[in-house]
Amino acid sequence: MTNKKLITALTGALVVLTFNSNAGDCNITINSKESVKCLQRKISKLEKQLEQNKKHQVVLPKGAIIGFKAKACPNGWEKYQVNNNGIVNLTNKDIVKCQKS
Repeated sequence: MTNKKLITALTGALVVLTFNSNAGDCNITINSKESVKCLQRKISKLEKQLEQNKKHQVVLPKGAIIGFKAKACPNGWEKYQVNNNGIVNLTNKDIVKCQKS
């Protein structure tokens, strides 16, 4: 990414952060080099946190069946259709059985 594109992207981020009031400890001024540096540090910190979170994720294989305490299955899951092979149904009405699609 060229410096001009990076500065444009960071300026856009500054504007978004200004309107969302989530800038935290960065003093926001559109033309401030320090504001850009502060946001670059924050982006770097968030990228590191994202990498840490990826290390702790559990990846379930397609076809995994899980009971969720919900009325509907979450995105990426579909309601499990019980077949006639003797699988016991859950009796709790607050739990929906979902299969990963």
